[in-house]
Amino acid sequence: MRVRVNPERCHGHGVCCGNAPDIFDIGSDGQAFVVDERVPSGREEDARMGAQNCPEQAIDIL
Repeated sequence: MRVRVNPERCHGHGVCCGNAPDIFDIGSDGQAFVVDERVPSGREEDARMGAQNCPEQAIDIL
């Protein structure tokens, strides 16, 4: 599984980081980013939760 954050939709709420801090982080620009677009084995559900709970729906599951 892979994930990505769409920077045009992200408003930097950080909800994704709360669900999966090892997958998502907030950059110095205040926007979320993916630490590594390939989600580690066993962490898929956390990545999905981060995407589902994003208020801006800025996370894409690939």
